[in-house]
Amino acid sequence: MNTFLKAGLWFLTITLSSFPCAVSAQAPAQVEEYQSPPPHLHANLWMQTSAEYQALCRQTFNTAIREIKQRMKAAKRRQGRPIGPGKKPLAVVADLDETILDNARFQSEMDAVVWADRMDIGYSRGRWEQWERANAEEVGLLPGAGPFVAEVESLKVAMVYISNRLESLKDGTIRALAHNGINTQGLQDITQGRLLLSDGASSKQARIKQAEENFHVVAFLGDNLNDFPGETEQATNPAERIAASRKKAESASDLWGTRWFMLPNPVYGNWDQILPKTVKERMDLLKRANNAEFVKAK
Repeated sequence: MNTFLKAGLWFLTITLSSFPCAVSAQAPAQVEEYQSPPPHLHANLWMQTSAEYQALCRQTFNTAIREIKQRMKAAKRRQGRPIGPGKKPLAVVADLDETILDNARFQSEMDAVVWADRMDIGYSRGRWEQWERANAEEVGLLPGAGPFVAEVESLKVAMVYISNRLESLKDGTIRALAHNGINTQGLQDITQGRLLLSDGASSKQARIKQAEENFHVVAFLGDNLNDFPGETEQATNPAERIAASRKKAESASDLWGTRWFMLPNPVYGNWDQILPKTVKERMDLLKRANNAEFVKAK
């Protein structure tokens, strides 16, 4: 057995034996979608172990704070706080999970369970909600996220968080932030509009518009294209969905690195959800994706 495989098996053995069971128990289910579980182990290892991931996170936060300071130069002041057009207070809008909050432990426990039980489906909404509810103190921060939030707030710019964590489990989200030293003052107050969670809907566009009505947003941060303003065109097959996502990204080319800032996340996201489910289908898609005309298909 080669060194890499030995290291991978060692990682999973230690993970499975060391972690308390924050992952909720579920009855095994017959699954054909993923034929080689756990499907995202390699990506998870990259996020947890690579210096490159840490560098990309810090690079993104450093670039964002530099651009925010530039935009503050044109801002007027009201009661010591910077304001934009319409006397709206300046704000930074950020997603939470894998943008500010690091859920590596959740992912690792899930990978370990899937490895031990090949019939386990891995992610489920119930499993994630159990994590939100019971494991706030096991959530961390992305590299550079804490200093970034602190510096934004030192500039008197509001931090607004838009997340698909559930409104009904808001207390767990606030505990996770507080546990990591993030300022949570006012987050419980819905009139302040600084913590916009989900009522079950996955689209964030209505909440993004709500934030833009109350604040002059100088920066958006996320790890998913849907964390940024603008609906993605609806499509039916994977090629069309990929093309629609790329179209949104390309249409905002001037915003990346100036007002929009993307954090890397190869483990999960809408990019993964729009792909076909089985390994065979994904391999077929990969072969076709080498064709330059692939993502232009409509």
